[in-house]
Amino acid sequence: MLDRDYRDIVAGLSLACFGLAAAAYALSKYSMGTITRMGPGMMPVSLGVILIGFGLMIAIPAAFRKGEAVEANFRPLIVLSISIISFALMIETVGLVPAVFSTVVIATFAERQVPISRAVLLGSAMALLTWSIFILGLGLPIATFDWPF
Repeated sequence: MLDRDYRDIVAGLSLACFGLAAAAYALSKYSMGTITRMGPGMMPVSLGVILIGFGLMIAIPAAFRKGEAVEANFRPLIVLSISIISFALMIETVGLVPAVFSTVVIATFAERQVPISRAVLLGSAMALLTWSIFILGLGLPIATFDWPF
């Protein structure tokens, strides 16, 4: 048992810092306008300030409560990174459906107890859903299947 909940402190302060960076960038690059005639910087600054508030709402109470020791589990980080990289490499070479299918199947290996049949079913459903939304529904010019051989 730790004297403070360091996981929530770090997470809350990270959110607050990200919100501060977003708000500061928007303030320096975009005009705010007024409440009645909002400029392009109003929304990102507002969201940045809200994110700062949420981050502090997480971090401040965590500084006054005890926390558990944090176990580092790098398996999800590695597997999900490989999954995203596989999508980036496959989308132009083999098309949307195989890229989404393989991305989802690879991502399911981040969890230890997902059976391969469920991973294949989830990958198929996501590929079908992605195809129906982006190609059928929106008509985006993305190759569905583009086999290089």
